[in-house]
Amino acid sequence: MSNPIRFRVRPVYHGSELLIELLDDPRKDGFPRVAEILRDALGATIGPPPDNLNDPRFALAALAQDRYFTYWSYPGGNYEIDDDIWGLFVFAKDNNKVVIADLERVLLATGQFVKESVDFEQFK
Repeated sequence: MSNPIRFRVRPVYHGSELLIELLDDPRKDGFPRVAEILRDALGATIGPPPDNLNDPRFALAALAQDRYFTYWSYPGGNYEIDDDIWGLFVFAKDNNKVVIADLERVLLATGQFVKESVDFEQFK
């Protein structure tokens, strides 16, 4: 892909925790492999899902919505990549602001991504 991939760091809807939302279609040919980029730059390892996701009802809902989750750990914390039919999101529940800042730095350092500004008020 010749044009940089747009992303935003924004709050979750009706909350204060931050997430990264990639604004281009992650299923397009040539889309950067975000999980691999983050893994390599942060020394992250893939981990098991949180305990509450072992509920079979969650798995059925995820399949019905064409969602694919991966969970990662690195020395600075943990993050989750949610790849679904609406886009690709990266979220960190614990140590949220620090982890999101680390992820943002990695994406920008590749030169393949560009950050868009966000009006936080639209997510309240």
